[in-house]
Amino acid sequence: MISRRRFVEMSSLSLAGTFTVGGAGFASAQGLPSIQQRTLRLPEFPSAWAGLKIAQIADVHAGPYMPVTRMRRIRDLVNSLDADLIVFTGDQMDRRPTDADLFVEGFQGLQAPFGVWGILGNHDHYLPFEHATGALTDAGITPLVNRGVEFERSGSSIALVGIDDLQARSPHGPDFTTLQLHRQAFRICLSHQPQSWNQARVNGAHLTISGHTHGGQIALTSKNLNAARLQTRYIAGPYRRDDAFLFVSRGIGVGAVPVRVGAPPEIDVLTLFPATETSNQVAA
Repeated sequence: MISRRRFVEMSSLSLAGTFTVGGAGFASAQGLPSIQQRTLRLPEFPSAWAGLKIAQIADVHAGPYMPVTRMRRIRDLVNSLDADLIVFTGDQMDRRPTDADLFVEGFQGLQAPFGVWGILGNHDHYLPFEHATGALTDAGITPLVNRGVEFERSGSSIALVGIDDLQARSPHGPDFTTLQLHRQAFRICLSHQPQSWNQARVNGAHLTISGHTHGGQIALTSKNLNAARLQTRYIAGPYRRDDAFLFVSRGIGVGAVPVRVGAPPEIDVLTLFPATETSNQVAA
């Protein structure tokens, strides 16, 4: 019996061979990501923080298909966005210990008024925990692994809470109850895999920000073919359930297959506003 990972790789390779023309899929995987500007109007979001701008970088996969030169160009692009804070939502490294060194070389120098923060993804846990979190620190990114930080303005607080990956092995692993330590704040949860959304919601997350799916990486919408659907119903973009929201980024890197078709790389800029009585929907 083949593993789920092997099945996804085989399916992706088959689709890539069938539908990638003239190397377009490889070019998409190697080009600079587009900037996706997203406005989210959120119930309970404090008016004192209206217009908060978060730049999200997901699924770098520093390694053979994400060289230092490309990461530096992406870093400079993100620095030009004037985001209030920058978040990395996991899978910074692909799998090799040397990938951590590449990541540090590529992303040192990011700056934002409210800091640069990061969580771990499943691929980061191929490295020892201290090695993966150390790479974040060495790059100037503060690790948030089952802990949070609060920001206050005009008496209103926002908590940024990072959760460890669902597939992390003991003694590490996700602790969603960390969200409950910030009951007085609007809670933004960073959790790599979007299928964690229900646990985040139950523990009080108002907005959960994820990656992991690569948008399917090879996504043929007209044929409803998308490898990410094997794992989750939340593929890319915004989702809402009652007053809780999820945003899933397609990310910037690739996994085992260095091709993107129908799911180009992206950096997401989320601008947050309170919902109004006449407009309380997600706006893309």
